[in-house]
Amino acid sequence: MTALIRFELQKVWRKGSFLSLMVLLLLLNIFLLWYLNQPTGDEPPLSAYKAVCQDISGMTEHEKLNFISDLKEQADGLSLVEQVQSLYGQGSEAGDSLAEQLKESNSDIYEKYEELYRTGGYLVYTDSLTKERSLLDELYEEISAVSGYDDYLASVQKNSSQLGGISIFQSSTAEENFGSRNIAKSAADHAGLSSENIRWFPSKGMTMAVESQATDLLLLLSVFLFVGQLITEEKGKGLFAITRSTKRGLWADMGARIVAVLIHGGVVCLLLYGSNLIYASSMAGIGNLSASLQSLAPYVESSFPISLATFLALGLITKIGVVFLLGLLLAACAVYSSHSFIPQLVGIGFLGLNWILYAFIPSYSHLNLLKHLSYFSMLRTDTLFGTYLNLNIMGFPFSRTSCSLVLLAILLSVGIVAVLLLFRYGNRLSINQTSGYFHLPFHPHNSLFRHEGYKILIANRGLLILLAFAILLGWNALGKNYTPSAGEQYYQSMMLSLEGELTEEKEASIKAEQSRYDEAFAQIERIDQMVAEGSISENAGDSMKEPWYSELAFYPWFQRVQTQYERILSDGGVFIYDTGYLYLFGQMDDDFLINLLLISLCFSFAFANVMAMEDSKGLWGLLSATKLGRKRIVRHKWMVCSVACLGITLLPWFFRGLSISSVYPMGEIWAGIQSIPQYQGFPVNLPLILFLMLTVLSQLISTQLICAVVLLISKWRKNYFQTLFLALLLLAAPLVLAQMGISIMRWFSVWPLYGWTGMIG
Repeated sequence: MTALIRFELQKVWRKGSFLSLMVLLLLLNIFLLWYLNQPTGDEPPLSAYKAVCQDISGMTEHEKLNFISDLKEQADGLSLVEQVQSLYGQGSEAGDSLAEQLKESNSDIYEKYEELYRTGGYLVYTDSLTKERSLLDELYEEISAVSGYDDYLASVQKNSSQLGGISIFQSSTAEENFGSRNIAKSAADHAGLSSENIRWFPSKGMTMAVESQATDLLLLLSVFLFVGQLITEEKGKGLFAITRSTKRGLWADMGARIVAVLIHGGVVCLLLYGSNLIYASSMAGIGNLSASLQSLAPYVESSFPISLATFLALGLITKIGVVFLLGLLLAACAVYSSHSFIPQLVGIGFLGLNWILYAFIPSYSHLNLLKHLSYFSMLRTDTLFGTYLNLNIMGFPFSRTSCSLVLLAILLSVGIVAVLLLFRYGNRLSINQTSGYFHLPFHPHNSLFRHEGYKILIANRGLLILLAFAILLGWNALGKNYTPSAGEQYYQSMMLSLEGELTEEKEASIKAEQSRYDEAFAQIERIDQMVAEGSISENAGDSMKEPWYSELAFYPWFQRVQTQYERILSDGGVFIYDTGYLYLFGQMDDDFLINLLLISLCFSFAFANVMAMEDSKGLWGLLSATKLGRKRIVRHKWMVCSVACLGITLLPWFFRGLSISSVYPMGEIWAGIQSIPQYQGFPVNLPLILFLMLTVLSQLISTQLICAVVLLISKWRKNYFQTLFLALLLLAAPLVLAQMGISIMRWFSVWPLYGWTGMIG
């Protein structure tokens, strides 16, 4: 049996194409883990979490709490000083007044941290005070939850005791319901827990390693690929009838295939999640695995008295079982069906239905059993073992974890028996080569462009890669959360009313707004004079100034209006609401670098084999002798890649434009680019529409250069993997290093041509 299992595994694993796909899945998993955990905005980098893990490694739990608390207090104090200094730096009376009020109301904190702020050197883990404060707020919240674990356990027991006290006065047990039983069960489940083995550390590394949904999807994809190679291809060759007629062909052969599916799922699960742990450990740190599970804030409510190492082992074993269940379903469909596409269709339908149950059924719904016992709920082993939840089954609480594991065991047993019986008694032992009654007729043609397009996009699977990266690019654009602040809403409202040519009505509106602010400044100055003369107390003065400070709340945004007004008076032009354009051109929230990285990866994977595919079969010598010739074939390959390049480059612009314009209207498209203050020094006052076209054209040129580099390397090396390696090294590696913080590496790529609009000003 062992030899038969080894034979079944070798049939698939020794195929170069299958090994290439597995390596690609592993690389894609690392890339997605890196990409999906990149800090955005004011989020701290992963290296900050690792540095914290190293700093607290030798501390007691009490020392850790004091350490994080002191750092948080310092970051809050420095933020106050920074806010005061920022208000002073506006150079306006309103800013100075607001700064003085903030400084006086927090005088002790300001005096304590002012000198440290001025001398600098206060950043410990990040490169900005905002990121530092965000990191420490997150860590303080985590350590507060973990350090209060004893209080949490006491509250669970207290709730049960109170319920027991109330039940003394109940005349019968008929009043018991799910809520009361759930409280009693929760107390019993947590009764044996304590804080004895609590060893807190930041949870970022562990959670990013075990909660990666992208890794789960790649794991499921590997099962689709393996079962298709193991059963469907062999069945398509008509070998099932021969196999079943042999001495060991009934139970042993299919049993070996079932075990092979299990081993494959286990190996791929170990590889993918092992790579996650290695990456998370190197980038963010994963702490002490011998500590209790409740050492991590996200898992503090778990009732399992286990270590983190045991948590990882249980999660891995459960994932292997869940993935094996999908493999059994695909194997059963492959054995039963006479069409090769049925297993994939059933598998996708099964996953789609379970995803709908998991994603769209609310937890409070009476159908929540379908949600919590769905396939994707079982696949989320971090929630199975890391959280606490009881299911309401006929008014009695049952552990979700226990119910899920029992259901998984039952389904696995049924699946194994079903596959064996279908193979034993089934009569569909070959694949029906006909795909249906309707066929598209073949039309011979002499279009070299269509022919090369089919080879590159369909035969070479370039279309799948392009679609995958198109989804990533679209998700990156549509996933942006544009939420205007109150000040931005004020600015937007005012600028939309002013857009266009300056008129007497608009000028009167600006002057009226200016008069309102001048009145507020004058009143604050008058109150300050009264306080200085002693006619009113300082506290009374502060109370009198508060309404006027409220009037000045949006003055910094009004100054942006004044900037455009003064420019129009001196140089002419029109008013324009510019925030949307600043986002679009990369002046605000620049995501050009990550888009360029995704495009570089896309072209490297999709086109690395374009020039090499003929060399692998030795066809160039034959093609060079044809009427069309080598040069025309190469030219048409370039044309196909250029068209694909055009679509991929324009895609982010389409989605970014939709996402930004839905929040920040972009009008006055014919206004000059110099109407936007950040582009006031641009040499030519191009209309915005032409400036936008110039920006898109420059990006098209830069992506065409990327495409050309990939094709030239492919023509030079004549090998897919060598081309892919060199293309990633030349095109993607500098951008990855730039994204990791080595900003100078941007200049070793086409980024200056791709993202120049975000560099102006």
